[in-house]
Amino acid sequence: MSRDRYRTIGAPVEGVYRELASKFIARAFPIADEAEFKRLAGAFGNEHPSSRHVCYAWVLGNEGDHHRANDDGEPSGTAGLPILRRIRSFDLTYCGVAVVRYFGGTLLGKPGLIHAYGEAARLALDAAEIVERVVMERWSIRCGYERFDGVKAEVLASGGHIVDQAFTSDCTATIELPLGRGAQLRPKWELLGVRVDPV
Repeated sequence: MSRDRYRTIGAPVEGVYRELASKFIARAFPIADEAEFKRLAGAFGNEHPSSRHVCYAWVLGNEGDHHRANDDGEPSGTAGLPILRRIRSFDLTYCGVAVVRYFGGTLLGKPGLIHAYGEAARLALDAAEIVERVVMERWSIRCGYERFDGVKAEVLASGGHIVDQAFTSDCTATIELPLGRGAQLRPKWELLGVRVDPV
């Protein structure tokens, strides 16, 4: 995978794994940050109030260098880490998986739990559409009204977009551009009197 692209999933998906009458329901989410994952995983847990655990893992960062795994009361290393390993095996980032467990009355033991949580996560990720995204960078721009439409057109033509904009005595905007493109456009824009700063 090149540094200017990453792999994630296109939409939330679920997978269900059964083992000795216990049921493991996994939901995988595309996420922008940890706060979004907490909100989505919390809502998922609320859909299953009688489940015994909501275990999870997530991976963030353009190179997948930020991650967390949580066993939520299961024996250490039997839930969060197997889920994390499955996300890694798909080479995904900006992705989280939460798994709820309904206990079926038979203890699975540590090897059984490791297998079950990993399989539930795998089944969810197998059902997902894997998408490749371009790494984006944010910039702030400030310019006169006469320059704004031209700058906006170049942003869109470069595969970027306007995050927000404000029009007062001049025009200000936060933009996102593919990695490296802002540095290419900055000298040209500054010659035209556009102020360009990384966010």
